[in-house]
Amino acid sequence: MTGRIDRAPASNPSLAMLLPPTARLIVVSPHLDDGALSCGDLLAEYPGSSVVTAFAGRPAAYPPLTSWDERAGFPPGADVVGARRQEDERALTVLDARPYWLDFPDPQYGVKPTQRDLTDALVAALNETSAEVIVVPLGLFHDDHILTSDAALDALRLRPSLVGLAYAEAIYRPLPDLLDRRIQMLRETGLVLTDVAAARGAASDLKRRAVSCYASQVRALDRSWDGGAADAFEPERYWQLAVSNSPIPPGQRPVDEGQHGDGR
Repeated sequence: MTGRIDRAPASNPSLAMLLPPTARLIVVSPHLDDGALSCGDLLAEYPGSSVVTAFAGRPAAYPPLTSWDERAGFPPGADVVGARRQEDERALTVLDARPYWLDFPDPQYGVKPTQRDLTDALVAALNETSAEVIVVPLGLFHDDHILTSDAALDALRLRPSLVGLAYAEAIYRPLPDLLDRRIQMLRETGLVLTDVAAARGAASDLKRRAVSCYASQVRALDRSWDGGAADAFEPERYWQLAVSNSPIPPGQRPVDEGQHGDGR
């Protein structure tokens, strides 16, 4: 693949073609907000779906307040994970979706699971929710997103009967050339990614209500990124996935892609 990635032509499959109206979806979210910010309208169209968040566990002990949590408005000593889980639960209630929180703490607190451990936990979530469709992050920019994406793709390889979709993560997807590099890398591992024709334009009112529930994260984005959380209201982007049987080697990615140590 060379050059920029264009929108899907009319001949490409649509979400309606790929997913029956009663499909049970599980959206894999790196952090307690990514799923709703990136897939909120998809979740609203498939009520009763689940969002499994990779890094939703409390650390054994909170370290001194991190830069991200400070920008989010939390004071020293706050139960940040408890507050963020409440935000996630409120947002997913708006979308008629269910939260499924894995016990791995956010790596900003100093501990990161192995890719295999995260894959095993995601497979367990798939089994428990009886999902028919897995929607995984492409793995843009941030190390946590890349790890979650690679683990989720390995879970899909272990459950080849599932329908697989990938989504472009809100906030990071506008960064220049990032989508091109990540998609090219994934294709080099044997993945087939087919751009899915968009069925919707800008975010619905329902999705906007859900995003507003993540008050701490919207605050942190406003203090960290040009445009804050505005990209979450742009059209969602998806790719149909066809996977090979070879797992993605841990850490395989363009050398300049990852960002380390931030809460997003």
